[in-house]
Amino acid sequence: MAGNFILLELIEKERLDELLLGFTAITGISSFIVDPAGRPLSDQHNWSGLCSDYCRSTEEGKRRCYQSDRYGGEMSAKLKKRFIYPCLNAGLIDCTSPIIVGKFHIATFMCGQVLHRPIDDATAEKHAREIGITDIPGYVKAVKKIPIVSNDRLNTIVDFMEVVTRTISELAWSKYISSKQSRRYLDRLINRVSDGIISIDAHGRISMMNDAFKEIIGFRKNEIIGQHFSKYITNDESVGEYEKILDLANRKGHARASINIVNAADETIPVQVQFTGTGSEKNQSSYVAVLRDVSEEVKIAQLKEDLIGMMTHDLGNPIFSIQKAMQLLANGVLGPLNTEQEELIRLTTNTTQQLSGMVMDYLDIYRYENGKLRLRKQILDMRSIVRESINQVELIAAEKKVLIRYDPPPDALNFMGDHMRLIRIFLNLLGNAIKCSPDGGTIEVMTRYVTNSDGMLCDAYYNSDNTQIHRPEPGQRYLLTEISDQGPGIKEGFKNTIFHKFSTLKYNSANSPSGVGLGLAFCKLAVEAHQGFIWVKSPIFFEKTAKEHGSRFYFALPAKAKVSFDSLGMEF
Repeated sequence: MAGNFILLELIEKERLDELLLGFTAITGISSFIVDPAGRPLSDQHNWSGLCSDYCRSTEEGKRRCYQSDRYGGEMSAKLKKRFIYPCLNAGLIDCTSPIIVGKFHIATFMCGQVLHRPIDDATAEKHAREIGITDIPGYVKAVKKIPIVSNDRLNTIVDFMEVVTRTISELAWSKYISSKQSRRYLDRLINRVSDGIISIDAHGRISMMNDAFKEIIGFRKNEIIGQHFSKYITNDESVGEYEKILDLANRKGHARASINIVNAADETIPVQVQFTGTGSEKNQSSYVAVLRDVSEEVKIAQLKEDLIGMMTHDLGNPIFSIQKAMQLLANGVLGPLNTEQEELIRLTTNTTQQLSGMVMDYLDIYRYENGKLRLRKQILDMRSIVRESINQVELIAAEKKVLIRYDPPPDALNFMGDHMRLIRIFLNLLGNAIKCSPDGGTIEVMTRYVTNSDGMLCDAYYNSDNTQIHRPEPGQRYLLTEISDQGPGIKEGFKNTIFHKFSTLKYNSANSPSGVGLGLAFCKLAVEAHQGFIWVKSPIFFEKTAKEHGSRFYFALPAKAKVSFDSLGMEF
């Protein structure tokens, strides 16, 4: 705990100066506080002109003053009480009292610069010449202004000085205990954090670390403290990124980046690091860095890339081959089929279509999230899209005796869209509606043109928590599609989460939908890629038995695009 600056870490200098000012006002003599080496820690209160203008005006005089103050501090610390002695420079009477925290002498309270009796001129001249004073008359004149204080009076003052010193020592000890407890709590806190935390000084060296960083880097603590952080950075690219974020943290106070570091086993570890400057506002020369090991995230990202590759090549091609083989069998190329064989081929074809749809949904979600989705737009008639989609799911609906009702309007519903993606939107929505529908139920499909003034788009404005989702453009004409089912409906809290990836709903029903939660996520991104929006309303049926059920999915697409799709990387 010993050190030249510990007292000022425990008690603010302003607080010390307030105490000294009060002491000086009461006693009328000088006072100040020095460190164990005799160097001032506080301001110097009520100092004599002799000490300030002469005794410390030369190097030799300053050296003797520091030596005298150090001597007085050492003696009072050794005695563990006040000490009165003639100073080693001008022969003035000085008094010291040790400031002790625990077992450590951390500073000395000093007062004095007085005399019990006047110093004769010859002695004063001798003292002046010994420290190299050239203005001898001025020095002698300053000596004559030193206050004369009786021994009894000085002892009374020094008794009071001891009281003040004990007060300072107790304040410092209390602050030390509090600070020590805080540091211990902080140490426990940061050592419970799973992320690595280090402190980097102005020279780029690591001055503090937590246990998590030690685990990440694999070195012992004594092998890390004092080392340059750049020592653990693996390559020039990461070094450049490190220098860049330090510069940014120096200017803005904080910066974040991804870099690679190397551990004790010479293994490369990818980390995300946040640097926060801890220096002054103008110069953030020291930093606290929080490092998170993202090795697992990198592995998962690579697995994701591998999965995408597998779906694109290893799954896509076999599924396509199975579909072609089933088509050949269904067309009788290899001979006529009996009823059981036709049913088996139909079931296999439906299954491969579902599997192909899941693969394509996942691929499109991945492409969309990575800015790689491309729409191949052409002029389409929504009536044809609906009919084609219904034809593909009719057999599945027939198994549950579910009727899909669609009464198309007489006039064409033309718009610009991606035929393949729109078919998959319908297959997902119709497939979910069939799964949710009770046996013998009915699914209603409606398509028509609407505008804001029709009042049909108001449900799309807000989430259930009243936060806004979309606002249709004023005057924009939209092609609105509604798909209604008679299923159990969707609980209020899930109306928006069902459009999230891998979000599924569980019902206590054999007719509940099953899957991995990609279908509606794909529908949302595909509709939004067309600059449209999708939402759901549930329940839509209210029976006398107070049973509420049914869902109606809406999606609206611009009938005529008013914005450019170039920014989304889409093709027309």
